[in-house]
Amino acid sequence: MENTIVKTLIYDKQVRLFFVDNTKLINEILRLNKETNNILKLTLGKTISVVSLMSGTIKGDQRISLQMTMSDPKYKVFVDADAKGNVRGYLNGELLKAPYDYINKISLDRLIGNKGTIRVIKGSAMNQFTGITDMPYRNIVDDISHYFIQSEQTQTYIGANIGFGNDNCILFSNAICAQLLPGAKPDLIDEVENTVNTNRGFFSSLNKYSKNNIEEKLSELFKDVKVIGYSPVQFFCGCSKEMFYGILHSLSENELKQAIKNKETIDTACQICGRTYRFNYNEIQGLLR
Repeated sequence: MENTIVKTLIYDKQVRLFFVDNTKLINEILRLNKETNNILKLTLGKTISVVSLMSGTIKGDQRISLQMTMSDPKYKVFVDADAKGNVRGYLNGELLKAPYDYINKISLDRLIGNKGTIRVIKGSAMNQFTGITDMPYRNIVDDISHYFIQSEQTQTYIGANIGFGNDNCILFSNAICAQLLPGAKPDLIDEVENTVNTNRGFFSSLNKYSKNNIEEKLSELFKDVKVIGYSPVQFFCGCSKEMFYGILHSLSENELKQAIKNKETIDTACQICGRTYRFNYNEIQGLLR
């Protein structure tokens, strides 16, 4: 089951357990970002993986947007998702342009540093909640768990695994989230984490299982399993050529006239998905009328 969130309740409805195999989604977004450095792939990939899973916790017209800022505040990661499972994410320009000698030698721990922060905006346009926490663990998944514990007072365990092949392509990507529901025994979260850690093979090969197989396997791992639903996740940017006309308006009249005179094209690119939109001189000429 690829790109499908499995939503369950376990331990007699005391724990909400969601998990997903999002290998296809992560590979698609990383290809669009055209990033070859594995630390940056891991940073963006794990953040997208967790937020894609979080899309299963929201409803209607709600969105969840996460901004991760490193200790060096010019380096940022942005990911957001809606309740339909539409996910997008990107590294900001400064991080993509970071010096080669720096970014190819640094670890994820050092990239985040001791002053990293996570900011989450969650809700609908009319009713939003914003929370900001630090990143004491410096490893993304534990720090997002820390966000839920600190900002939403919800005891949470999050796991995300990404494996690279010899060609630096993603071999597998999966994420899991367990949250205690009101009245749950506090030690259940540790029990879930231990079970997940001792059954990595299952959670790393979810795409091999059908819905019936997954329910059967879960019942072997956890008590009182109840599958409450499935929801898809997929990449969606929503950009269009029309959106980039504003960039042309930001150019000076002389620059536009020069492009028209030389019959040149002007290319613009979406930072989120990498799509390029080309404007020919006839289209540019229309801006000066």
